[in-house]
Amino acid sequence: MSQREYDNTGNQNYYRTFDTDFDDNNELDNEFETNSGRNASRRNTNAALNYFRDSDTSTCQQLADIIGGEVITSAPACVVQRLRNINATILGRRTQSPLALPFALSFENNRNGRTLNLGETVILQREINPFLSALRRRGITVTAVHNHWLFENPRLMYMHWENVGDPFEFAINSFEAAREVGLL
Repeated sequence: MSQREYDNTGNQNYYRTFDTDFDDNNELDNEFETNSGRNASRRNTNAALNYFRDSDTSTCQQLADIIGGEVITSAPACVVQRLRNINATILGRRTQSPLALPFALSFENNRNGRTLNLGETVILQREINPFLSALRRRGITVTAVHNHWLFENPRLMYMHWENVGDPFEFAINSFEAAREVGLL
Protein backbone atom coordinates (compact mmCIF):
# COMPACT_ATOMS: atom_id res chain seq x y z
CA MET A 1 0.00 0.00 0.00
CA SER A 2 1.36 3.45 -0.93
CA GLN A 3 2.01 5.91 1.87
CA ARG A 4 -0.53 8.29 0.37
CA GLU A 5 -3.19 5.74 -0.53
CA TYR A 6 -6.43 6.08 1.36
CA ASP A 7 -7.64 3.32 3.69
CA ASN A 8 -10.49 0.92 2.86
CA THR A 9 -13.11 3.40 4.04
CA GLY A 10 -11.80 6.00 1.59
CA ASN A 11 -11.78 3.47 -1.24
CA GLN A 12 -15.34 2.38 -0.44
CA ASN A 13 -16.47 6.01 -0.64
CA TYR A 14 -14.65 6.26 -3.96
CA TYR A 15 -16.49 3.23 -5.34
CA ARG A 16 -19.82 4.88 -4.56
CA THR A 17 -18.87 7.98 -6.55
CA PHE A 18 -16.70 6.59 -9.35
CA ASP A 19 -16.52 2.86 -9.96
CA THR A 20 -18.64 1.22 -12.61
CA ASP A 21 -18.85 -2.17 -14.27
CA PHE A 22 -16.56 -1.66 -17.24
CA ASP A 23 -17.00 -5.25 -18.41
CA ASP A 24 -20.46 -4.50 -19.85
CA ASN A 25 -18.90 -2.69 -22.79
CA ASN A 26 -15.54 -4.00 -24.00
CA GLU A 27 -15.62 -1.74 -27.04
CA LEU A 28 -14.60 1.84 -26.37
CA ASP A 29 -17.00 4.65 -27.21
CA ASN A 30 -17.10 5.29 -30.98
CA GLU A 31 -17.32 9.05 -30.47
CA PHE A 32 -13.52 9.24 -30.19
CA GLU A 33 -12.76 7.36 -33.42
CA THR A 34 -12.22 10.47 -35.52
CA ASN A 35 -8.94 9.73 -37.34
CA SER A 36 -6.79 6.81 -38.40
CA GLY A 37 -3.90 7.69 -36.05
CA ARG A 38 -6.34 7.62 -33.19
CA ASN A 39 -7.63 4.19 -34.22
CA ALA A 40 -4.09 2.75 -34.24
CA SER A 41 -3.51 4.10 -30.75
CA ARG A 42 -6.79 2.55 -29.59
CA ARG A 43 -5.79 -0.89 -30.92
CA ASN A 44 -2.50 -0.70 -28.99
CA THR A 45 -4.29 0.03 -25.71
CA ASN A 46 -6.96 -2.70 -25.78
CA ALA A 47 -4.83 -5.33 -24.00
CA ALA A 48 -3.85 -2.87 -21.28
CA LEU A 49 -7.45 -1.72 -20.87
CA ASN A 50 -8.66 -5.29 -20.42
CA TYR A 51 -5.87 -6.03 -17.92
CA PHE A 52 -6.76 -3.08 -15.68
CA ARG A 53 -10.51 -3.59 -15.96
CA ASP A 54 -10.21 -7.22 -14.83
CA SER A 55 -8.06 -6.37 -11.79
CA ASP A 56 -9.31 -6.65 -8.20
CA THR A 57 -7.66 -3.39 -7.04
CA SER A 58 -9.58 -0.13 -6.67
CA THR A 59 -10.25 1.81 -9.85
CA CYS A 60 -8.22 4.79 -8.65
CA GLN A 61 -5.23 2.58 -7.80
CA GLN A 62 -5.47 0.94 -11.22
CA LEU A 63 -5.29 4.38 -12.84
CA ALA A 64 -2.25 5.26 -10.69
CA ASP A 65 -0.61 1.98 -11.73
CA ILE A 66 -0.97 2.89 -15.41
CA ILE A 67 1.29 5.93 -14.99
CA GLY A 68 3.56 4.31 -12.40
CA GLY A 69 2.35 6.79 -9.80
CA GLU A 70 0.34 6.88 -6.64
CA VAL A 71 -3.15 7.81 -5.53
CA ILE A 72 -3.19 11.32 -4.09
CA THR A 73 -6.91 11.28 -3.28
CA SER A 74 -9.81 9.09 -4.32
CA ALA A 75 -12.76 11.32 -3.37
CA PRO A 76 -14.46 13.45 -4.53
CA ALA A 77 -12.21 12.97 -7.59
CA CYS A 78 -9.57 10.35 -8.27
CA VAL A 79 -6.21 12.15 -8.51
CA VAL A 80 -3.09 10.18 -9.40
CA GLN A 81 0.42 11.54 -9.74
CA ARG A 82 4.05 10.78 -10.29
CA LEU A 83 6.91 13.23 -10.31
CA ARG A 84 9.05 14.17 -13.29
CA ASN A 85 12.77 13.67 -12.89
CA ILE A 86 13.95 17.23 -13.55
CA ASN A 87 16.90 18.75 -11.72
CA ALA A 88 15.25 22.10 -10.98
CA THR A 89 15.79 25.04 -8.67
CA ILE A 90 13.42 27.80 -7.61
CA LEU A 91 14.96 30.92 -6.07
CA GLY A 92 18.30 29.10 -6.17
CA ARG A 93 17.04 26.16 -4.06
CA ARG A 94 16.69 22.58 -5.33
CA THR A 95 13.05 21.49 -5.52
CA GLN A 96 11.45 18.08 -5.59
CA SER A 97 8.02 19.44 -4.67
CA PRO A 98 4.94 17.82 -6.20
CA LEU A 99 3.81 21.39 -6.89
CA ALA A 100 6.85 21.96 -9.08
CA LEU A 101 7.37 18.58 -10.78
CA PRO A 102 3.99 16.88 -11.33
CA PHE A 103 2.68 14.52 -13.94
CA ALA A 104 -0.89 14.30 -12.65
CA LEU A 105 -4.25 13.05 -13.87
CA SER A 106 -7.72 13.41 -12.37
CA PHE A 107 -10.97 11.57 -13.08
CA GLU A 108 -14.44 12.58 -11.90
CA ASN A 109 -18.13 12.91 -12.68
CA ASN A 110 -18.64 9.36 -13.94
CA ARG A 111 -21.60 8.82 -16.24
CA ASN A 112 -21.88 5.31 -17.69
CA GLY A 113 -18.11 4.75 -17.61
CA ARG A 114 -17.27 8.14 -19.14
CA THR A 115 -15.53 10.60 -16.86
CA LEU A 116 -14.21 14.13 -16.96
CA ASN A 117 -10.47 13.50 -17.41
CA LEU A 118 -7.87 16.19 -16.72
CA GLY A 119 -4.08 16.16 -16.96
CA GLU A 120 -1.24 18.45 -15.95
CA THR A 121 2.52 18.16 -16.16
CA VAL A 122 5.59 20.25 -15.68
CA ILE A 123 7.29 20.53 -19.05
CA LEU A 124 10.51 21.98 -20.40
CA GLN A 125 10.25 24.42 -23.29
CA ARG A 126 11.85 22.02 -25.80
CA GLU A 127 9.27 19.33 -24.84
CA ILE A 128 6.14 21.44 -25.41
CA ASN A 129 5.54 20.94 -29.14
CA PRO A 130 6.38 17.21 -29.23
CA PHE A 131 4.14 16.43 -26.24
CA LEU A 132 1.31 18.64 -27.50
CA SER A 133 1.44 16.82 -30.85
CA ALA A 134 1.55 13.38 -29.19
CA LEU A 135 -1.56 14.20 -27.13
CA ARG A 136 -3.42 15.58 -30.14
CA ARG A 137 -2.62 12.46 -32.21
CA ARG A 138 -4.44 10.53 -29.48
CA GLY A 139 -7.51 12.78 -29.67
CA ILE A 140 -6.77 14.65 -26.42
CA THR A 141 -7.36 18.40 -26.23
CA VAL A 142 -4.52 20.56 -24.89
CA THR A 143 -6.03 23.51 -23.03
CA ALA A 144 -3.15 25.53 -21.57
CA VAL A 145 0.60 26.06 -21.50
CA HIS A 146 1.85 28.51 -18.89
CA ASN A 147 4.37 29.06 -16.11
CA HIS A 148 3.90 28.79 -12.33
CA TRP A 149 7.16 30.04 -10.82
CA LEU A 150 9.60 32.91 -11.12
CA PHE A 151 13.38 32.58 -10.90
CA GLU A 152 13.41 28.84 -11.65
CA ASN A 153 16.13 27.00 -13.52
CA PRO A 154 15.58 25.47 -16.00
CA ARG A 155 12.49 27.33 -17.15
CA LEU A 156 9.53 25.22 -15.96
CA MET A 157 6.33 25.41 -17.95
CA TYR A 158 3.06 23.55 -17.30
CA MET A 159 0.68 21.94 -19.76
CA HIS A 160 -2.96 21.00 -19.17
CA TRP A 161 -5.09 18.60 -21.25
CA GLU A 162 -8.60 17.17 -21.03
CA ASN A 163 -11.37 15.02 -22.42
CA VAL A 164 -14.58 13.26 -21.48
CA GLY A 165 -14.34 9.53 -22.05
CA ASP A 166 -13.03 6.26 -20.73
CA PRO A 167 -10.67 7.00 -17.80
CA PHE A 168 -8.41 4.02 -18.55
CA GLU A 169 -7.99 5.07 -22.17
CA PHE A 170 -7.18 8.63 -21.06
CA ALA A 171 -4.58 7.43 -18.55
CA ILE A 172 -2.95 5.06 -21.04
CA ASN A 173 -2.93 7.62 -23.85
CA SER A 174 -1.55 10.35 -21.57
CA PHE A 175 1.20 8.04 -20.32
CA GLU A 176 2.04 6.74 -23.82
CA ALA A 177 2.25 10.30 -25.18
CA ALA A 178 4.60 11.28 -22.33
CA ARG A 179 6.77 8.19 -22.87
CA GLU A 180 6.84 8.69 -26.64
CA VAL A 181 8.48 12.11 -26.28
CA GLY A 182 10.72 11.25 -23.32
CA LEU A 183 8.87 12.98 -20.48
CA LEU A 184 8.63 9.78 -18.41
